[in-house]
Amino acid sequence: MSFLLQNGVGSQGWFRPVCRLSFSAKLQKDKPIHSTSAVKENQMINDTVRLIVGALYICSAAFVQASPVNNSFRELEQAYYQRQYQLLASKLQAIESKDVKVEILEVALAVATNQKDQQAQLEALTERHPNSAQVRYFAGKLWFQIKEQSSLFNKLGLVDKSNDSYIIAAKLEPENPQYLVEAAKALAIESGFLDSDKKESKAIVDKLANLDKHYYYLALMDYLQNTQNAKEAKKTVTTIQSEFNDDVVLMNRAANLLWTFSDKTGAQQLFVDSCKIKTITVEQLPQWQEACMSSAYLALQNHGDKQQALEALTLLLSGDKVRDEQYVDYLMVYAELSKDVADKETAVKSYQQALEITTERSTQKDIRKELKKLTN
Repeated sequence: MSFLLQNGVGSQGWFRPVCRLSFSAKLQKDKPIHSTSAVKENQMINDTVRLIVGALYICSAAFVQASPVNNSFRELEQAYYQRQYQLLASKLQAIESKDVKVEILEVALAVATNQKDQQAQLEALTERHPNSAQVRYFAGKLWFQIKEQSSLFNKLGLVDKSNDSYIIAAKLEPENPQYLVEAAKALAIESGFLDSDKKESKAIVDKLANLDKHYYYLALMDYLQNTQNAKEAKKTVTTIQSEFNDDVVLMNRAANLLWTFSDKTGAQQLFVDSCKIKTITVEQLPQWQEACMSSAYLALQNHGDKQQALEALTLLLSGDKVRDEQYVDYLMVYAELSKDVADKETAVKSYQQALEITTERSTQKDIRKELKKLTN
């Protein structure tokens, strides 16, 4: 099985904090849930597995290339990343004069909440700002997110729109390392399987080596995954562990790279280490959340240490402010792990808390079924 990294996952920038898969679907995946997508030549895009968020899962400072973010916009960003969508909508509605950053955030909110006109909003945004590298970059993120949550059978066109947006962004600002990372992945996908060396992507990786080490290693890990270079991938992971062990974005990406090459025990430990990083920015919440949950998914598949996974989930549950369906996912995984370590009491409490929060009937049914097993 070969793995080709899809844009919108395992990379940086804006995208919905964590797109949800059904709980059972998550546990059935025997490959990185968030940061890689298995792709064979002519294989339909609906076989892909999300991310990183981006989505893709998959975030660095959303506007590092812009002027310093003022406090009011920072509040909007925080509401977005913390999934406080109603608060964000009300704040956006109150803004009379909107610059391009706010316009991007409005569309990001439409995509995050899966509004019916999200594609029309995104197309209108790019039509208003065709020469804005910033708009093109975030359009790449958002097109991929739309693809991830789309029920359409053929999603290839949405991936093409995402890739085209990234490539245009990098052409408009060829010295921006954040844009170059995504363009490198887009070019790798477009090059197909005949170009096994991914020459255009490699040229960008080499360029990044002299621009920015953080983005260089992100692009390098993508490239090593896309060219299936396991030996160099493992060397690079060792470098990340020793030199960038406080960088949650790189650590999480390195963990996913190990998972890609089937070192699931090593990946689980690296996910745990990523989750335990104490200093993260609000933009890094998606990678941090992904790392914590991925450590648990692997532990449930009997890879790595279950107790450490429970510790990671405890950090996640205490650090999340929103009690929504995503939080329910966290609780259900915590309950599953608690059952695995024979902590029946904690499992019951976690399921009960999840039942109080969820409004989804199928989830309620699943929880009641589990509680019945545990309490009889």
